[in-house]
Amino acid sequence: MLSLKFTTAVAVTAGALFAATATLAEDYPSRTVEVIHAYGPGGGTDRFVRAVAQPFEEIAGQSMVPIAIQGGGGMPAYANFLQRRVDGYTMKAISPDQIIAHVLGRQDMGEFQPLARVQYDQGMIVVPADSPFQTIEEFIAHGRENPGDLTVGITGAAGFDDTAMGLWNIETGAEVTTVPFGSSEMVSNTLGGQVDAMHEEYGPARGLIESGDMRPLVVFSDERLPVLPDVPTAKELGYDVTLGRWRAFAMPADADPAHVEKMFDLVSQAVASDAYQEVQEQAALQYRSVLLGPDEFATFIEQEIATYTEVLTALGLVE
Repeated sequence: MLSLKFTTAVAVTAGALFAATATLAEDYPSRTVEVIHAYGPGGGTDRFVRAVAQPFEEIAGQSMVPIAIQGGGGMPAYANFLQRRVDGYTMKAISPDQIIAHVLGRQDMGEFQPLARVQYDQGMIVVPADSPFQTIEEFIAHGRENPGDLTVGITGAAGFDDTAMGLWNIETGAEVTTVPFGSSEMVSNTLGGQVDAMHEEYGPARGLIESGDMRPLVVFSDERLPVLPDVPTAKELGYDVTLGRWRAFAMPADADPAHVEKMFDLVSQAVASDAYQEVQEQAALQYRSVLLGPDEFATFIEQEIATYTEVLTALGLVE
């Protein structure tokens, strides 16, 4: 039997540890939080981190700084993240690119603790104003009657855009051929008629739509966009194509749960701020950007992995 003296000592020690942990969580963060990403300074992901970082600093009293580690298909950024100390001061900006890398066996989503999905955009098929296709039904009919004849511009090869259009082919049976470009080249080649259409999110395409240079035929979302009430969704036509580009934060898989809870609370407050909401609306990201916390985000990631595995296998990229 334990002596009363030893039992008391254990209780005191446990109480001290609990108090220390509570104090640690209360004081966290006490220095700059770094967010690693694999894209260039000034790009979409970098702007996303900075948009959250501005109100975050006012709320937390500490800075949030994006760290761009480019090249190598995202592997240098991934390796850098894994090599960092697990102390609550390193996060990773993640997106569908990490899901694709996981499905292809290049990265492991199990290395991440999902923290917060913040942005969730919706893709569209967009055609030039003078396109012979007036409706998505005409576009689908042509694709079914002439498999592979229709060309759709995308940004990059074997990435998110390719996956979205691969899912479109699977769901509709209206096979299109994707043609990879850089962003500006994709627009110029679509306007110039070198490709029949392009896949793009509403935010980047908004100016072209508002100017009348391009017309959206279909939106990849659960509901129609309020600003495009006449443009149908793929889902309402019977095609389960709702893949969207999202941006989010993750921490290391073995992060302290107290740090995860506190960091999500701070990010939630930052995202709810007027400053962030204004940036989000400027980028036209407000339509389905519902904030997901750690548990909901983890479930969402599981669903994404299942979908991307199906599509990338159909594309012949996964055995």
